[in-house]
Amino acid sequence: MSTRRRLPLISITLFASLFFMSAGNLLAQHEPASGGGTIGGGTISTGRPTNKPTTKPANRPTSTGTRSTTTSTTTTKRPTSTTSGNRPTTNRPTSNNNSLAENYYQQGEALYNQQKYKEALDLYLKAVDINPSHPGALYRIGWIYNDQENYDDAVEYLQRVTSMQPNNAAAFFELGYAQKKLEHYDQALPAFQKAARIKPDYAGAYYQIGWIYNDQKNYDDAVNNLKLALQYKSNYPEAHNELGYGYRNLGRYSEAIEEYQEALKQNSNMALAYLGLGDVYYYNTKQYRDAAAAYQKGLAIKPDNATAFYNLAWCYNDMERYNEAIDALREAVRIRPDYPEAHNEFGYALHQLRRYAAAVQEYQIAIRLKTDYASAHYNLGMSYIAMNNRNAALEQYRILQRIDNARATKLFNQIK
Repeated sequence: MSTRRRLPLISITLFASLFFMSAGNLLAQHEPASGGGTIGGGTISTGRPTNKPTTKPANRPTSTGTRSTTTSTTTTKRPTSTTSGNRPTTNRPTSNNNSLAENYYQQGEALYNQQKYKEALDLYLKAVDINPSHPGALYRIGWIYNDQENYDDAVEYLQRVTSMQPNNAAAFFELGYAQKKLEHYDQALPAFQKAARIKPDYAGAYYQIGWIYNDQKNYDDAVNNLKLALQYKSNYPEAHNELGYGYRNLGRYSEAIEEYQEALKQNSNMALAYLGLGDVYYYNTKQYRDAAAAYQKGLAIKPDNATAFYNLAWCYNDMERYNEAIDALREAVRIRPDYPEAHNEFGYALHQLRRYAAAVQEYQIAIRLKTDYASAHYNLGMSYIAMNNRNAALEQYRILQRIDNARATKLFNQIK
């Protein structure tokens, strides 16, 4: 069975008019394997974390304790206090005002360590209002603003810390984090690089550098930095996942598969690694059964990726599992109604089940969303032939003459 495009030999039964084939033998055209869209760094992928505010990168600096925050299905580590080597030092009070500022700061620390960040923020702001040069309070304010996704204000306070403490790795990391969330990658990258220079074993900084290089399609430098992240922190599934993405884009598919599999060994609930693995099998090595298995597992954990549902459905169609394809495509168009490729693939599955009227509706939606969509026009024509609607099929033929002469000829050969 072909795994690319369905161009079957068709046994033809002529009607009295000699215009129509037997409806049971008419097959629509299966769209060539593609996700119909791009995700992650401008490269087609379902398995790479994006940099939207709902997704926090892993491994912000840890210390006396860690707090696990969950975004979607990815657990990330964030600090509850900075390490002794990274913690901003605080000038001893030299006046009553400084003593009051220090008192507010220490009260804020107590609340911060209880993870009562909003209450702690109020006290840190009071401390800075009294002593604008209190680096400990400034750092905490920046950290909390990052936690609250108030990245512009985080940048302001963290820049004040780094100007006072140019060797504070944690502050440079937080500054890079805020700039990255603002998609100011040209400013985030040097901040992370500075953090890594100050603290050469800073795995989290190397990970973020690798992420940005992947996003900039500088895959060689991404791979080098992600390897450094793993050199200093071997149990780092996010870095293995990102390294898999880099390898995939370098055409090193077997290594990409190994990295995704290692990420899953370290975190069996890492949806993005399953989806990344599915992408390699689907787009690159054309192992559609393996792709389907990986997409199934990833979507069971993170069922919000329309492209992954489309890819899964394509694999099901390729395996002639049309009812399962329909289920997956329903999810794809529910998540992303304006997804012409998914509607076209939906129509293909319906056509194979001889549900021609329903297939026509899906093809028409695809065409409304994507004018001059040659595959959908061809498939629509094939469904009209199956429904014995010669005039409607000829209309699609005339449209195809203008946009895709090869498909027009192929459709016409089925009509006459």
